[in-house]
Amino acid sequence: MKNTVMGRNMVSKNSAYEEKVSIMVKCGFALWTFIAEVLLFGVLGLCLFWIFYYGGGVTWTNDVTKQFNLHYVLMIGGFIFFNGQAILAYRCLSCYKKIYTKVIHTSFFVFGMSSITVGLVSAIQGHNGAQDPKHFYSLHSWIGLATIGMFALQFLVGFMSFLVFLCCDNATVKLRQRLLPTHITFGLIIFGMAIATCLTGLMQTARHMLSGTIDKQNYEDLPEQTLVINILAVSLLALGIVIIYLVRNNSFKRSATLIIN
Repeated sequence: MKNTVMGRNMVSKNSAYEEKVSIMVKCGFALWTFIAEVLLFGVLGLCLFWIFYYGGGVTWTNDVTKQFNLHYVLMIGGFIFFNGQAILAYRCLSCYKKIYTKVIHTSFFVFGMSSITVGLVSAIQGHNGAQDPKHFYSLHSWIGLATIGMFALQFLVGFMSFLVFLCCDNATVKLRQRLLPTHITFGLIIFGMAIATCLTGLMQTARHMLSGTIDKQNYEDLPEQTLVINILAVSLLALGIVIIYLVRNNSFKRSATLIIN
């Protein structure tokens, strides 16, 4: 009898402890998700402020500088904002059925891919408007092209594996279970490469816009625009750390994460 009572007390204490831990994990998850969203919107907002306040806005034709401004906005929007939201969808929307989460996840990828495609075309047109047009010579462009290729491949494989293959659900469930960890890992690799692309692009742009030549400020003198670019770059790095932490922290994984449907 005494052993039974002691056993019940232990179970009760364990349940209370697990409940406290669960509450702490949920609070931690909410805090880190809030930080990630603040950084995502902050990075996009800071980019828009930089382009419209210091760069004079954007255009599609007839102005090389403003064409490149459009490239900056669309690339950060596609590579960082939409891609980041797609990654967070599986963490933030765990209360929905997985098929709905997949549709939202895929939609963000479509928005991102569209933004990246238009941004790439804008950069090419901007280079063509120069007196001596040169394409894809810099480290920034090489990393960017590799990232775009991996982004497109990730989208195609994910779309086929996790949406189209649902038509033959029972026959493909094991294949999709095996692909999921690889899909997640490559998603984080691509996000890291996207941040590297943006950072090299920011430094390349800063070197050109703040070269210290006639009518241009000097980057080394730390003018206001330099501070904006540096804060944007540091925010991108912080965002990468937070996103990776949210995805790789086992405590934050949605329940039954390897159950595909």
